[in-house]
Amino acid sequence: MKPKKSLGQHFLTNGASAARIVEAAQIGKEDWVVEIGPGRGALTGFLLAQADRVIAIEIDEKLCDLLAAQFGSQLKLVSEDVRRVNLPALVAPRDKAILVGNLPYHITGALIGQITDARGVWKRAVIAVQREVGQRMIAQPGSKTYGVLSIATQVRCTARRLFDLPPAHFFPAPKVHSSVLMLDFEAPSAYDIADEKRLFGVVRAAFQQRRKMVRNALAHVVDEEILRSAKVDGHARPETISIAGYERICRALATR
Repeated sequence: MKPKKSLGQHFLTNGASAARIVEAAQIGKEDWVVEIGPGRGALTGFLLAQADRVIAIEIDEKLCDLLAAQFGSQLKLVSEDVRRVNLPALVAPRDKAILVGNLPYHITGALIGQITDARGVWKRAVIAVQREVGQRMIAQPGSKTYGVLSIATQVRCTARRLFDLPPAHFFPAPKVHSSVLMLDFEAPSAYDIADEKRLFGVVRAAFQQRRKMVRNALAHVVDEEILRSAKVDGHARPETISIAGYERICRALATR
């Protein structure tokens, strides 16, 4: 079946890599698994061999027909754009599930937000993403790739890169490498965030003008007194400020 460019389809074809991704997910016989973008089923067969139940979300109706023919009633198929799927409702009545997927490049950012927004229903997620996106997700302060995605990911889970996948492991071969990341949603959080909405509002405002000093980038939000109270150098660039630093700014704001 020919991949659809409009859907950003790059099918995983390397069996060893598929097995490695599923092994990393640490699936037990009692686990439910949600698979995003099963494509031709490279991961699906391995998942079905490990899990109690696999729910696969696939937008392409022809691929759904192919998967249904291949796996039958073993596999629960949801023929829908994953961005329109209520993930917590899909997992119910289970409290927790494991998410696995080769995320479409063109909607990766939106999907990561959707997955981490639903962090209460996941044990962990093992996802393949464009390598640049993976770098942004785990970037630390001071890195050129550190930004809103880094902070949003790291506040909501513990993220780490497991391994990379070359273009040759996909069909059609993309122009970029992919990275497989583990997102652990059950590990204790490294951050005590009082108001996540406020935090992300401040972070987004700062990174909209990331080349400016933070006192200028946030001039419409904070003043020098707030920054001093938060022990944040107003001359620093947004990409040099830690998550803890942004949280201190938010807590100082909350006292106003």
